[in-house]
Amino acid sequence: MAIKLTLPVNGPITQLFGENPQIYKKWGFPGHNGIDYGIPNGTPIKAAVAGTVALVGFENGGYGNFVKLSHVDGSKTYFTYYAHLASASVTAGQKVKADAVIGNSNNTGASTGPHLHFGLKIDGENPPYKGYVDAMPYFTANAGTEEASSGGADYPDVVKLSGLVFEVIPDLLNVRNGPGVEFTIVGQLAKGSKITTKRLHSKSVWIEYEPGKWCALAFNGIVNLKASK
Repeated sequence: MAIKLTLPVNGPITQLFGENPQIYKKWGFPGHNGIDYGIPNGTPIKAAVAGTVALVGFENGGYGNFVKLSHVDGSKTYFTYYAHLASASVTAGQKVKADAVIGNSNNTGASTGPHLHFGLKIDGENPPYKGYVDAMPYFTANAGTEEASSGGADYPDVVKLSGLVFEVIPDLLNVRNGPGVEFTIVGQLAKGSKITTKRLHSKSVWIEYEPGKWCALAFNGIVNLKASK
C-alpha cells in the first residue's frame, strides 16, 4: 500500500465509505462511494496528495462543483475527488502539491447539507464501486495533526503502557488522531488485528499504539479490544 494521503479538510466525518446502500442504488453503487466531512460553507479544501488537475467540472444531480486530481504511483494510476464545492481555485492541467488549496466547500449538487465529499478511485480495483475504494486505509496516521512533527501529542491523564497486546473484536474499529471521538478518524483496524500499546488515556480508556494512532478499548458499553498474546 504505497499510496499515502493527508486529510483534505479537518472536520467531523458524517458518512463513511459503503454506508446507506439504499440511497446510492440510483447511482449504481452498492453504498456511499467516498467519505463525507461536515464542514461550514467556504472552508478551504486541500489536495490530499500531489498530482495534476484532471478535471474541474459540475454535476447537477451528483457532485455539483468538483475537482478531480490524477496521481501516478509506479504503474498504478489513481484519482482523488473533491465534491460539492462552491468553486475551484485550480484549472485543468495544473500541477498541485499536497495540502495546496484547490477550492472552497459548499453544498452544490446532490447534497443535503454543507460538506465535502472526498473520493479515491484506483484504476482496475473494486468493480462494484466502479473503481472507487475506501480511502481510510490510505491516510497517513498523522494527517493534519500536530503529532506529525512532535511524534505524539501530550494529553492530560495519559500514562505509558508499553508492551500489552490487544486484538480487535468488531469487524472494523476506527482509529483517531487523539483519545476521543472528537478527534479525526485517520484509519480503521479490521477484526483480528493485533496492536501493541504505547500509552493509555486513563480517563477515557483510549490507547495509543503508534504516534497519533488511538482507538477506544471500550465505548458506550461495547468492548472493542481484548487482551492477546
